[in-house]
Amino acid sequence: MIADASYTLISIKLNEQEFHNIFERYYVALCLFANQYMEDDEASADIVQDSFAKLWQIRDDFFYLHQVKAFLYTAVRNKALNELEHSKVVWEYAQKVIEKKKDSFFHDAVVEEETYRIVAEAIDMLPAQMKAIMKLAMEGKKNNEIAEHLNVSAETVHTLKRIAYKKLREHLKDYYYFLFFFI
Repeated sequence: MIADASYTLISIKLNEQEFHNIFERYYVALCLFANQYMEDDEASADIVQDSFAKLWQIRDDFFYLHQVKAFLYTAVRNKALNELEHSKVVWEYAQKVIEKKKDSFFHDAVVEEETYRIVAEAIDMLPAQMKAIMKLAMEGKKNNEIAEHLNVSAETVHTLKRIAYKKLREHLKDYYYFLFFFI
């Protein structure tokens, strides 16, 4: 042991027993230190355990206790900062994805509403019975339900729908690509 004016240098040999002693002595303090960065007990404990694992891997590089302590505090700080930086990157990426989804949702909603408006205007130009059939069809009703609701045969509904689709295609030809999946 060599004495110095500011502190005493304690020579160590990091065997299993000495490593265990250092772990017992500094684990809690290092967890509290890590938690000042992380504000998460589990993440802090993981960081400290990783730092001790790294210490064990390079244990032959240390000759004095103050080197071990400096290594542990520095390793814990660096790992905590790396975790925070990684969390920040993950959070920023998630925010970008959310923003894209918001934009996509907005775009999809606008397209859907505009498509519905264009088709509804075209349906309003159809003869009365065809218009009634197409409006019920847009509500999701089947031919039998439409026939029952309008007091006509299912064959009449089928025929008038076929004619209405033909007229709608003609009227909506300028919107063909826009409405491709709708009709």
